[in-house]
Amino acid sequence: MEKTVAILMADLTGYTAMTDVHGGESAAKIVHKYMQLVDKSLSGATQLVQRIGDQVVLMSENPLDILLSARQLNESTQEEHQFLSIHAGIHYGPVFLENGNLFGSTINIASRIMNLANRGQIICSSAFVNSVGAHPGVSFKSFGIHKLKNVMNEVEVFELSTNASPALPVDPVCHMLIDPGKEHYTFTFQEKTFHFCSTHCLDIFKTNPESFANLD
Repeated sequence: MEKTVAILMADLTGYTAMTDVHGGESAAKIVHKYMQLVDKSLSGATQLVQRIGDQVVLMSENPLDILLSARQLNESTQEEHQFLSIHAGIHYGPVFLENGNLFGSTINIASRIMNLANRGQIICSSAFVNSVGAHPGVSFKSFGIHKLKNVMNEVEVFELSTNASPALPVDPVCHMLIDPGKEHYTFTFQEKTFHFCSTHCLDIFKTNPESFANLD
């Protein structure tokens, strides 16, 4: 069955670094918490159609539902102490559904757009922006025209404005968000104060601060 839908793809930013530093058990706990936040973020007819590791694919025939879900997921992850931000991509177009699986270029383009996004960003195709239309409190800003890997035509994309609180500090070693009011591991290097989830990450940082100090 083929239908036209909005597709959101979202990854946890820094998941590989966090897993490398804290191990598989911590990774499993992060993903479990992530799925709880995803479930709480689903708006309207939005449904979770796939999860692979720390990546989720959400789908809805109503583009506004996907937009609201994306915003809520972004906000909830950025407010979570010792957690990871997401980066996400959204596209709108036809997909073919078979046995719960999705096929078609819409999926591939959404994935490529997601890879353009940085920590805490939601990047959307012009097709999705046009499908949403004008709504109070919804705005986008240009993110340029991009040539996506294995996509024939260039794609114009936009960043979705969010209502997320100012970003929490990021542990430069494991990339987890740190609420300064809940953690007290800090270190000043080159006149900048860094926050850490634990003495473990602090000690790793001290061994070679130059390699971690330029975290975006």
